[in-house]
Amino acid sequence: MRRIAVFLLLAAAGLGVGACGGDDSNALHIYTSLYPHVIERMEPKLRAQFPGVTFRWYQMGSEQIAGRLALELETGATPCDLLLTSDPFFYAQLAERGELLAYESPAAADVPAGLKDAAGRYATVRVPLMVIAVNHEHLPVAQHPTSFADLADARLRGKVAMADPLKSGTTFTTVAAWVRQHGWAFVEALAANDIVAAGGNSSVLREVESGARPVGVILLENLLPSLARGAPITVVYPRDGAIPVPSPVAILARTDQPELARAVVDFLFEPSMQAEIVAGGMYSPLPAAAPPVGAKAWTDLSAFAWDAESLAWVKTERAAIKRRFREIMRN
Repeated sequence: MRRIAVFLLLAAAGLGVGACGGDDSNALHIYTSLYPHVIERMEPKLRAQFPGVTFRWYQMGSEQIAGRLALELETGATPCDLLLTSDPFFYAQLAERGELLAYESPAAADVPAGLKDAAGRYATVRVPLMVIAVNHEHLPVAQHPTSFADLADARLRGKVAMADPLKSGTTFTTVAAWVRQHGWAFVEALAANDIVAAGGNSSVLREVESGARPVGVILLENLLPSLARGAPITVVYPRDGAIPVPSPVAILARTDQPELARAVVDFLFEPSMQAEIVAGGMYSPLPAAAPPVGAKAWTDLSAFAWDAESLAWVKTERAAIKRRFREIMRN
């Protein structure tokens, strides 16, 4: 039954069910959580760099992609060649299972050691940043939060929105960071304060812009275009640490396009492609890169630091974290 489910799932998306890449030697399948407008900016450069290659994108939230890919790998059928999502813990799990191809791209040599796998199986290619958005037309400045911890304060009861960590990898990473910083009691306090956890970051932005929920836990990349349009939003870089979400790229070990996949990974770290990532409101993992327009410089940020112990804990407790979060929000 599981194999039938995978076949139907793939057929619905218009993807083949053979080995990675299927029978099309000129196609590369990329599973990604990148927003469509960023893909649209990258696509022409990829086509120019790799003439004759068809890039087939499967775009969805990181956690949805993780669920799909895990099911495909279990049945032995996936078209995926490259994985480009925002859940570093899923990459660590795949690497442990031997599902990722080791490749240390020379173009990623300047990526800090803490942002790539020591065995070369994945490397951070972009860094989204989770911050707080406040609609200052609907919430007086005196009530603005200055930290994530403030979101549990009674003055913000019923006023805060966040995405669903069961769908969004960046939000899952945020919840994991909160638990490491403040414990599960903080998540329980958020639930008691009537926080809404639904949809993705785009849904949160709509809630904040409309004033229905004037405070949102959201990615900076979602906010910057709104600010450029003059939306009445204040960006709060939390005192207890904005949360960076290392977002890697990896080659699936089952790909039948290893040479092409390696070349594409190299290209993703080149300045022209990193410029598209920054233009999309994300930070580059390359130290020399400029920040997104309208964002603080990385060196001016207070950011949560992902250490080896925290990363190992989240990788091991991934399913338990999701289950516990779901239980708390249902109570």
